[in-house]
Amino acid sequence: MSVKVHEPVCMDSPQDLFFWGDHFLGDQLKDEWDVTAAGGGTAIVVDQQAGGIVRLASPTNATNDAAQMDWADIRSLHITKKTTIEARMKLNSVASLIFRMRLIFDASNYVEIRYDTNFDATYKIRCVNGGVGAAINSGVTPDTDYHIFRVECFPTDEVHFYYDGVEMSNSPITTNIPDDAGYFLQPYFRCSTREAVEKQLDIDYVVVRQER
Repeated sequence: MSVKVHEPVCMDSPQDLFFWGDHFLGDQLKDEWDVTAAGGGTAIVVDQQAGGIVRLASPTNATNDAAQMDWADIRSLHITKKTTIEARMKLNSVASLIFRMRLIFDASNYVEIRYDTNFDATYKIRCVNGGVGAAINSGVTPDTDYHIFRVECFPTDEVHFYYDGVEMSNSPITTNIPDDAGYFLQPYFRCSTREAVEKQLDIDYVVVRQER
């Protein structure tokens, strides 16, 4: 008779760390995601691509309609808990496209990386608190290749923004940070167009990490 001896298992770490991820495998989105695809936009899982992606495809009209996905108002993240969101993504065009990646409480309180061809020659980074906060030049020019975007929020009122592991220009932001006690955040991605042509945002993975 053989006896296997195991090392003691520590269960302390799960109570100190929240980790969530989605690699968009299979033929549908995880239950956490809610999709808003107004005006004919879509959000579909394309599992034929290696590793799987979700594709946000804008409607073919230059309105406020968009393909958007978030956690259906399940707000469980807070900046004071040292929250990080990372996503590997690519745009299918850098012309007449609007892109948003946010940790958001509501339309007046969020942190984001954005690109809007009508206003931006580069990705812009931004923290907004109570509707106040200016978009800042990141120094990174968009293209149509895959890149890794990361936002790290620290309880010391600093939000850092990274592109392929390199901190963007003018990061960190230390003002207009939505850190009020009730401002629990959720991931948010959005793609829309400024012309009568569909625009696409392909997302390979999303991961979220937060200390408790």
